[in-house]
Amino acid sequence: MATRTKRLSITCGDARAPARPRAALAMFVAVALAGCAGTPPAPVARDDRPASMTSSPNDDDARMVSTIGPEPGIANPMPASPSASIVDKATPFATKNALYTPVPFSSLPGWGADNVAESWDAFRRSCGVLGGKPAWAAPCAASRNIAATNSAAIRRFFEDNFTVYQIRNVDKSARGVLTGYYEPILKGSRERRPPFVYPVYGVPTDMLFLDARRLPPGARGTPVPARIEGRNVVPLSTVSMSGKTYTLRVGDTMPDIRDKKLRLRRDGADIVPYYSRAEIERGLSKAPVLAYVEDPAMLYSMQLQGAGKIVLPDGKTVIRLAYAEQNGFAFNPPIASAGTKGRKILVRGVEIDLEEGTVSTQNTQNNADEAPQSSLLRGAQDPAPAASNGDAGSAPESPLLRGFNLAKSAAAHPSRVSAPSAGSSAAPAPAPSLAGAAPIGYTFAASDPSYVFFRTIPDSPAGPIGALGVPLSAGRSAAIDPRTTPLGAPVFINASEGSGGSVTRLLMAQDAGGAIRGAVRADYFFGTGPQAQQQASRMKQPAQMWVLLPKGLRISAKETGVRVRGGPMMPSADCVVSDPELCVDDTQ
Repeated sequence: MATRTKRLSITCGDARAPARPRAALAMFVAVALAGCAGTPPAPVARDDRPASMTSSPNDDDARMVSTIGPEPGIANPMPASPSASIVDKATPFATKNALYTPVPFSSLPGWGADNVAESWDAFRRSCGVLGGKPAWAAPCAASRNIAATNSAAIRRFFEDNFTVYQIRNVDKSARGVLTGYYEPILKGSRERRPPFVYPVYGVPTDMLFLDARRLPPGARGTPVPARIEGRNVVPLSTVSMSGKTYTLRVGDTMPDIRDKKLRLRRDGADIVPYYSRAEIERGLSKAPVLAYVEDPAMLYSMQLQGAGKIVLPDGKTVIRLAYAEQNGFAFNPPIASAGTKGRKILVRGVEIDLEEGTVSTQNTQNNADEAPQSSLLRGAQDPAPAASNGDAGSAPESPLLRGFNLAKSAAAHPSRVSAPSAGSSAAPAPAPSLAGAAPIGYTFAASDPSYVFFRTIPDSPAGPIGALGVPLSAGRSAAIDPRTTPLGAPVFINASEGSGGSVTRLLMAQDAGGAIRGAVRADYFFGTGPQAQQQASRMKQPAQMWVLLPKGLRISAKETGVRVRGGPMMPSADCVVSDPELCVDDTQ
């Protein structure tokens, strides 16, 4: 699945962009190209001399950065003094989703004050995955000789081995959003018995995969022949005379942003999109049941977080779960409207509409007008409306998920929730009606078609496993959009404004999530359990981001491009660094 790239004689510009940001990207690339017009591309310099000896504000790179300019109200990342110029001869670049400007470490707000030693364990875990990849081997090897307690040496290590790029949105703005998430703890059982009636599913055995880049032109509007090889779907140019041929009907289903694959299933002689959440909760999916839990809100929370722990009835045994798969539908929660009444909970910075319909397993004295029974909803407050510009509004004082708001609805729909019958992972059953339980509750995500499947992992004191495949570190790991921030890379976050608490520190991009989309967007990992849950529910505020990339790293976004009507090169790369394991680009 190697990515083919088109080598260019000019390395300052880039590729194609979506129609909406095309003008902004064209301006960015034109400015960048102007700085090196008429001269061949210079190789990336790896110079150990002080910054004052290697560059000055009059260099082409400095002119490019200053011409791009900061967003109004944001400090100019370029220093006024020649001694603070960029050490590495890096150049700006762009992808379809973001702009990247090289800046000196001295421009990072709070870089000198951050106790970077706290991030060292997380960085070394990233090296466990990245150490064998080009440009990462040398710094990862060098890191073994630095003591984890030597903050000064660790700071010098990053300054010597990495180049800092400020990440900006395609409209050149530098502001984004930082939210928080955590690892929830649920009560559950291996068997279905009251009050443990809500199944937690493993990876379905009937799920198929199709590399969307192999779809022929017009395949979304016209059925095409295909065959199944193992669990992979292969489109055909003609109907095969040997072997079973199916009709592929993908419709408008979209591929995963990271691996560019569609999630499908066989339906008779057709291959169609995989089941939606509503269909899975009716028991149509061939997915094994890993456990049963008592609280459907916490189950939905665990799906949004991508990990969780289930404590069994003996109070000692723990089933630890990690993200395994997703059904292929985009994350689309029922967002609460301005007129929604009832209690709300913040999940990853978005307000989700929480509808009544599940069954409370608490006491019989509750009614529809009293507080919801889920531990996620108990004590929730209505949050202030979010600011229209994307900045943080006042966060609700409730524990919860990963940034969204769950609002109580007026109508109850008990039939919306189903559970498999005892001993079966697939047979649908009506919503349970348990003795001593009032038929009041919440279906939280009935209209969210996306669904997360889990796998069991050994329990340990370490954090949950993130998208990079390493345990997360509370306070030093973050979930990002893997297209705009390479998985495993160090990122520096400045989120010192807002009511969610100041975060100005070095983090490791070790996770991803369905709600984390965009250039300047990150999710701060708070840890495991109720306290982390409370902290995560309050985190939503404006932020700026910088990514640290190893010197000498081959940035595929610099090497791919499409010329637009003889004009400047427009960004065509979807990923900063194309990688068959961490971020697959659009082209093969």
